[in-house]
Amino acid sequence: MFAQRFLRAGAARAFSTKPSSINGKGSLDAIYAAFMKNNITYVSTIVVAAVLFEGVYGSVTSSVWESMNRGRLYHHIDWSQFKSDDDEEEEEEEDDE
Repeated sequence: MFAQRFLRAGAARAFSTKPSSINGKGSLDAIYAAFMKNNITYVSTIVVAAVLFEGVYGSVTSSVWESMNRGRLYHHIDWSQFKSDDDEEEEEEEDDE
């Protein structure tokens, strides 16, 4: 009877869900206390992290796209090369009328 009680207490201590009960504070206790202890803090942390991740991911993918398509995108074209003198005369005539 004593052995059974001793084994149950030892098994309960060994399989405890809180590592801090045996080894002191766990490595994730500070993160839990800061971000996950309160529901509104936890949800806010997830939302802020998602927005920040989207911003970083979007800027990285845009820069990769720009570097792979350099010189081929609309805003890379030098439109002054395509302007002719005839176009300027037509615009002036329309303004005079």
